[in-house]
Amino acid sequence: MIILTEKPSVAASFAAALGVPKKAGFYENGNYCIVYALGHLLENYMPEDYDKNLVKWKCSDLPIIPDKILFKIIDKTKEQLDVVKKCFASHKNDELLLATDAEREGELIGAEILDQVGFSAYGSAHRFWVSEALTKDVILTGMKNAKPLADYADYKNQGYARQTADWLVGINITRFITLSCNKLFTVGRVQTAILHALYEREKAITGFIKEKYFEVSALLSAKQDFSVKLVNRDNKNYLFRFPQNDPRIKEAQEKIIIPATGRIISLKKEKKTTPPPQLFNITGLQKEANKIFSYTPEQTLNIAQSLYEKYKCLSYPRSPSRVMGDENVDLVKGIFEELATAYPDKIIDSDVRLISRENKRLFNSADLQDHHALIPLTPVPQDAGIEEKNVYNLVLERFLTMLKPDHIYFSIKIGVDIAGFTFAGSGIEVLQQGWKKGKLDDEKNEDYSGILENQCYPVKSITVNEKLTEPKKRYTYETILQLLENPRNDEGKHLVGLGTPATRGNILQKLFERKYTVLQGKSIMITDYGKFLIDVILKNDTLAKFISIPETTRWEEELHNNSESFLSGIKDFVRAAVKTTISDRFEQAVPAVIGKCPMCGKDIREGQKNYYCTAYKDQPKCDFVIWKEIAGAKLSAADMRLLLDGRKTPVKKCRSKNGKEFSANFRLDNSKIIFEFGNRKK
Repeated sequence: MIILTEKPSVAASFAAALGVPKKAGFYENGNYCIVYALGHLLENYMPEDYDKNLVKWKCSDLPIIPDKILFKIIDKTKEQLDVVKKCFASHKNDELLLATDAEREGELIGAEILDQVGFSAYGSAHRFWVSEALTKDVILTGMKNAKPLADYADYKNQGYARQTADWLVGINITRFITLSCNKLFTVGRVQTAILHALYEREKAITGFIKEKYFEVSALLSAKQDFSVKLVNRDNKNYLFRFPQNDPRIKEAQEKIIIPATGRIISLKKEKKTTPPPQLFNITGLQKEANKIFSYTPEQTLNIAQSLYEKYKCLSYPRSPSRVMGDENVDLVKGIFEELATAYPDKIIDSDVRLISRENKRLFNSADLQDHHALIPLTPVPQDAGIEEKNVYNLVLERFLTMLKPDHIYFSIKIGVDIAGFTFAGSGIEVLQQGWKKGKLDDEKNEDYSGILENQCYPVKSITVNEKLTEPKKRYTYETILQLLENPRNDEGKHLVGLGTPATRGNILQKLFERKYTVLQGKSIMITDYGKFLIDVILKNDTLAKFISIPETTRWEEELHNNSESFLSGIKDFVRAAVKTTISDRFEQAVPAVIGKCPMCGKDIREGQKNYYCTAYKDQPKCDFVIWKEIAGAKLSAADMRLLLDGRKTPVKKCRSKNGKEFSANFRLDNSKIIFEFGNRKK
């Protein structure tokens, strides 16, 4: 039998289970040949690989839709592909067991390789489809239960359709928009939908008008102090908000004279149980690592990959699952015992009885996708770096938290009468800390334990707080990953996730590399360049619809339901998007206004190499212009806004005409840039 796996580690697990010795790039004995890929060994043809004339971008060549999508060898993995070819040539009469990853992408990788090596005996081929940890028993059971490869044709077709769709959209729409704007803009099926979400959020924030409102709070004393707020029955959406100059505020201040008493006129208790959070999948780990350590999703994935490959102390990281398989109970028990010895202070309150097939939040094969959840396999080595230890400890803590008791509490809502005014509040009474013991995330919930209905409590103070309404916050890595994992439509309905757990970090990274986004603190900001692209796309109804997240998720659903229909629809979309002439499609998108000209007061806009006054064609004309590069230093749009506001830029690293390096702030004096060196100017 010849066994093809997707990665070396899986081949090693098969070899260990079957007792097959290692060779150069594969494993082999008299019964088995186990050979592995390194992920994708092939990549899509580029347009010029189909036709050398397509190397030059021309509108007349669009759309580019090959009759058949072809693949070429990836240079850096050519050596391993040669090993795979030799193994298949020497075992051409052997039965095949395809053991690439149990998901759409794994099926595609296997199909590409089998086609490349000329494999044809599909009738006798079988598929190893297991998402659990590859212990010896799991491998032997999976081999015994392997089904015909033909049973998994839908996964292969979905993989091909997804890959082809991304190629068709990327190649055609990138060329289409670039030629229309005379400036390179790279477009992606999922990437540009994310950029559109950032665009819409920024538009909502900048267009938001803050409104002033007031809240009236009362602080009362029981076993501990607790607070409540004055109720505004006229505002059902915001029960505690009062408009400015509302007479009820003044009336409450005048009539509630301290010391006063508040009587509990209503009290509702509801017992609630919060189980420990489930194990991490890669998206969950990326969100937590960004929240705590500010690591980017790509950083977290790379660190986790190092813990998996180099130190072998973490399970396979590119997993969408948050559970273990039903057959992994003994594996988890063994891991827990080893970790308990290595980290005795971390297992306090852990309950080993929860390592049971009855615990469906931990062991549930029905919820497995591709691979089991991320778990620690062994203690992290001492020579691991600080970033590696940080990520490992997140996974370790989550693994051990799963084995702790539930958090149990009363959710309490109260109504309070103070001098005839109705106040209300909500809080909790903890019955069992459980897994939340020692955690600070409950500080926002007031402690209402010991409060009794009809009981009177002294009022310590009345406070009127002036507040402002706030827009939605800008996306961070944590919240944009949440959006990709669980998008919703305008009605709040959950939609199919965008991208895959393994690719989301890379998609976000591309937005930064292509200068569509920048990071300010933890906020992901769309750049003027990114806004320009979305503005262009929104001028075309076909493209505008395609980049909306609900529409993108609809395409994802179509891919799952009918890959042939999905791909046909993508081709129709591409044809429709590029069928009109450039002049009919777009007017040149107008560059963003940076500010007002200090010389004439007209708009300053951003050009390719400078910032210029829009009155340069007027009579009389204005010659104001500031170049984007000054003394070797780059001047961003944000820098230019500071200059036009009369402020100075951050310190710039510059180079004089004779090559000497120096640092200075820039300031604007009428139409000239002034260098500032501390208290000196030049």
